[in-house]
Amino acid sequence: MIETQTTIPEPTSDCSDCNDNAIVESAARELYQTAALFVGDENEAIQLVEQTVDAVEMDPCSDGEAAREASTQDLVRRALARVTALRPAQMHPSTASELGGCVETDDLSAAGITRQQLEDLLTGAGRTRMREWLEGLGPVDRSVFVLRAVLGRSGAEAAQLLQQTTGYPWTEVHVGGAYRTALCSLASSLVHSGAH
Repeated sequence: MIETQTTIPEPTSDCSDCNDNAIVESAARELYQTAALFVGDENEAIQLVEQTVDAVEMDPCSDGEAAREASTQDLVRRALARVTALRPAQMHPSTASELGGCVETDDLSAAGITRQQLEDLLTGAGRTRMREWLEGLGPVDRSVFVLRAVLGRSGAEAAQLLQQTTGYPWTEVHVGGAYRTALCSLASSLVHSGAH
């Protein structure tokens, strides 16, 4: 998993120092970054974060990692459901490439991209280039890329999330094809931009 998120601080032992607002703001920033990667639209991302924050209890004195995981899971489900509602036919597994493009495995490095390069594209000077590249992907490739490369979900986990949120019969084969297609596209984009 790429650490593009702001860490939710661990609680103090007696909870007297817990700053509820700081933790909620930190979590909201993290969620916004993730939502924006899925949907691209700033207003849509904000709405998804607001809905998640309203739906998920985030006790500042509880386990910060559990709160982060619960809120991220809720947001991912909401984001995938929203993308599916906007583009239902384009979120069908049949739109995922069976062959997957120029790489043979679901490994980021198989496309010639290191974790550090990806992190730089997500959080560093390459953010604009990354956003532009994501905008050029179809909704399936984009969603699968975010699930796999950014959030670190396995093929099985991504297939299950897509199946649950779209209602379509997603498999690991579909996810793998879409992921490899996205990796090839990213590698090609980096080569053409001279950043690789």
